[in-house]
Amino acid sequence: MLSQRLLGLVSLLPLVLACSKNAPPAEEPRYELDEEEESSGGPEMMAEFGGLNEEKVARVFKNVQPALSDCLMKGYSRVEFLGGEVRFLVNVNLSGRAESAFIESSNLGDYETEMCMLRELASQKWPKPVGGRIGPARNSIAFDPPSDVRAPVEWSASHVRSALAQGSEELRACGGDGPFVITAYVNTNGSVLSAGVAHSDPNGEAAALCLLNAVRSLKFPSPGSWPAKVTFER
Repeated sequence: MLSQRLLGLVSLLPLVLACSKNAPPAEEPRYELDEEEESSGGPEMMAEFGGLNEEKVARVFKNVQPALSDCLMKGYSRVEFLGGEVRFLVNVNLSGRAESAFIESSNLGDYETEMCMLRELASQKWPKPVGGRIGPARNSIAFDPPSDVRAPVEWSASHVRSALAQGSEELRACGGDGPFVITAYVNTNGSVLSAGVAHSDPNGEAAALCLLNAVRSLKFPSPGSWPAKVTFER
């Protein structure tokens, strides 16, 4: 009986060996490694506005003062009693150059003189901003009229309210975000002798010019025997 079992096992041995020979090799277990996510933090973003060295800014304004005075002298040929206080804003880029320049506030009252001053400021070399792409440089400068010329009559905005109301459609059509502060010299016959405008709207120059032209076309009341000066806002 035992011999029959052994013979049976021996007879099956070639078949088992053949099957094991043809069977695909067992695959080794695979272990997947979790890859660490890379940090998504790129280079740090630079702020839009930074700071400027105040001492160096003051030095630039001091050095450009003679050129600004020359602009004023040219303005005297148009308005003999020209004078007022102007607050400048120069936005300086990373190259130390003026990216834009504005007159934030002014009661000077002569656009050509104001633009002459802005051109001089824009041509200067400024300190480079720190901590931002743009550095604002601000300064207020008072420009005195000639001492030997009679000053204009000072008007409040109420003196020109009716004239502005009559020209409201033209003024409103100029658009612009504003606010726009306009200073005008009114001649003895009610016409505009000269006018200037202050604003800090990056896209407001076209509106400012439109407003100046509209104001120059208005007829104001006569101030009497001597021209008047008035500042109002739109």
